[in-house]
Amino acid sequence: MLEIHLYGTLKKKFDSNASFAEDTIINLPYVENERILQLLERLDIQLRECGEIFCNGIVATENTLIPEGARIGVFSTGMHLLCGGQHLKGHGFITKSPTQKDQYY
Repeated sequence: MLEIHLYGTLKKKFDSNASFAEDTIINLPYVENERILQLLERLDIQLRECGEIFCNGIVATENTLIPEGARIGVFSTGMHLLCGGQHLKGHGFITKSPTQKDQYY
């Protein structure tokens, strides 16, 4: 199983009465070799609707392979990491290589 936590306006797609103060958690069966983009398609969520996406607490990209039993966090567009996260996310995903301090990919 996968545990998907939805934040911001994405909550309303699954529960029109969802409160921003409460967790919206969806449990889905694990699919072998599934990537974040495929999971979003299963959830009927467009990538453009998403801000940050995390897989087991690590920032994920659309191509991140999802391990069995993963906890996925999906934040809607317009939600930002504390401090804005601009140095981390480049308006969507990590752009700085963790092994190269001044080079981007």
